[in-house]
Amino acid sequence: MTISFPLTDKRTVDELLKHLNAHKLFCPGNCAITVKPLAAHVSSCLSYALSTARTAW
Repeated sequence: MTISFPLTDKRTVDELLKHLNAHKLFCPGNCAITVKPLAAHVSSCLSYALSTARTAW
């Protein structure tokens, strides 16, 4: 499953990594992240954790 996380001045890649770690998603352990200028695309087989992280983002 792949979900996009929007990035802004306040929501940076570093903040996203901390947020994903709080939801037990660790790169490169159980997820992969592709960073674009305005969004990060996160892929993981842990769909529930990924969906929960996106909702909380």
